Amino acid sequence: MNRVFSLFGGIIPKTKWVRDDGSFILSTEDIHRRRMVMVSLFAFVMTAGYTALQIQQLGFERTQWLNLGTGVVGCLFAIISLKVSLWSAKPRPYIRILLLGFSLLLWVEIFQSGGLTGYHIGILPILPVVAAILLNTRDTMFFTLLNIVIVFGIGYIAIDTQYLPTFAISDQSDVLLSGFIIMISTLGCGAAAIMLVQQSEKVNRQLLDLVEYQSHLAAHDHLSGLGNRIRLQERFERVQDGESFDILLIDLDGFKSVNDTYGHNAGDFLIKTLSERLREVTDENDLLVRLGGDEFVILLEEVDGTLGSVRKYAEYLIDIISRPYRFEQNVLRVSASIGHARYPDHGASPSKVLSLADSALYAAKDAGKRQCITHGHKAGPKSKRRPQVPAKKPETKRKIAAFTANLRQKTG
Repeated sequence: MNRVFSLFGGIIPKTKWVRDDGSFILSTEDIHRRRMVMVSLFAFVMTAGYTALQIQQLGFERTQWLNLGTGVVGCLFAIISLKVSLWSAKPRPYIRILLLGFSLLLWVEIFQSGGLTGYHIGILPILPVVAAILLNTRDTMFFTLLNIVIVFGIGYIAIDTQYLPTFAISDQSDVLLSGFIIMISTLGCGAAAIMLVQQSEKVNRQLLDLVEYQSHLAAHDHLSGLGNRIRLQERFERVQDGESFDILLIDLDGFKSVNDTYGHNAGDFLIKTLSERLREVTDENDLLVRLGGDEFVILLEEVDGTLGSVRKYAEYLIDIISRPYRFEQNVLRVSASIGHARYPDHGASPSKVLSLADSALYAAKDAGKRQCITHGHKAGPKSKRRPQVPAKKPETKRKIAAFTANLRQKTG
């Protein structure tokens, strides 16, 4: 039995239907394909239901063969439309032909069933709506004008020649069939409007999410998830009179040897892990940026403390950075040098302060690395402390936040 199903499944071509799970934005073709499937199903249910209702109300003997024929052909058109929507690579030309054929069937029904006074006329407004859903503006205008011409033509025939055949049925059947047509027309147009509005709102939400995501990508480093140069420059452009902040420019010591010894995967792992450590020891309102490579910037907002207290915080960062990193079966080790400058004490512009912090960083490198130098200060003796091994229970964010809060207080 499984073999039979496998053979049967191999005969059926793969459907063009794209599942919408909300994880991506549907293309224009996919959106139109989904609309075609929905409209085809609606057309089949409407045509089959109306034909069955005619037979039930009028009886098989009184139901005209033309009405039965148009009903059967209409159902066939709906099935072909569904097949084209699911499997055709370019369904629109076929849909245009099928919609025109379906319109022709409807015009014949209107002509045979009393013209403008018959209940079939109520289905005409759906045709331009369907054209708008499935095709384009030009087709919508075409079907709108064409149906207006048809209405005037049938009305002229009825007035001028009285050629239209009579279609006398009982009042009860007339009311029921007319009510069905009006209900179908209202439901069809209303459902189409709701579908278009919902799809439009969904696309707008997805576009807004995409714009927000693209803006995030433009201002953030793809590897570490930290801000990048654009994010830092945006902060510099928002600077206002009276603001003050400290810039810590961090450069890793020994990062190149890690890449050369263990490969770039190890280097990427180190950057990601280090970025997480820096997130834990900075406040949410501070700006943490990866400039590129192994260079980082921490912009401390409105530090209420001396330059010396910021250097102590920078030394704490060096200890955090210098702790070993476990990568697979290896232990990676780096340290850091930091250049420090304060805006506006050391420079009239944020860019100038960043440049001064860069000069201080080079001074720290020249002085033996693994230390922080503030602009205008001389290098101190090289620290002899070994990198700290992390304890069994790492410091909690609460303890780190308390440390940072105490550091930001005035120390006089």
